[in-house]
Amino acid sequence: MKQKQRKHFSSLRDSLELTEIISYSSEIKKNLFSLKELWKAKKVMVYISFKSEARTREIILELLKRKKKVIIPLIDFKKERIFLSELKNFEKELIMNKYGLFQPQKEFFRAFNKKDLDLIIVPGICFDEKGNRIGFGKGYYDKFLKNIPKNIPVIALAFENQISKELACEKHDIPMHKIVTEKRIIECK
Repeated sequence: MKQKQRKHFSSLRDSLELTEIISYSSEIKKNLFSLKELWKAKKVMVYISFKSEARTREIILELLKRKKKVIIPLIDFKKERIFLSELKNFEKELIMNKYGLFQPQKEFFRAFNKKDLDLIIVPGICFDEKGNRIGFGKGYYDKFLKNIPKNIPVIALAFENQISKELACEKHDIPMHKIVTEKRIIECK
């Protein structure tokens, strides 16, 4: 069931035109910046968008402009875990790895402790209104989120076509606190 949903919602998201992705991402940014959690946060973890995900470049640039610490996730595919690094210059510090993901060049890696985060922004393939999330299937984010303090808000960015009535989830899946789309902010129960 989960694999079926992942495939279905992946193809829905991939079917968006580039102009739609850019336009919807702009609306998502507006909705995200309306949240008090974002305004209060000084250290924000945010993913660097990949393929047809909601774009985060403009969000990151705005966070940096507002003098917030931007922390980006780095996936270690061998150890199957996420490491964190502080990003200070989006244009200068990143390089694309063999998987097509942007990560800091070695000289710009600045390790960061996840317990020091104020807010976590995550991607996903699909979500439901209860905050359940289906990712790429390797469980990197679930493993990462399992050990963070409960008071750190976890917010997902998604296009409206990534929202399902109900998702197949498992015990180890970590729910989101909020989901921000181009049309609304979903307060998850």
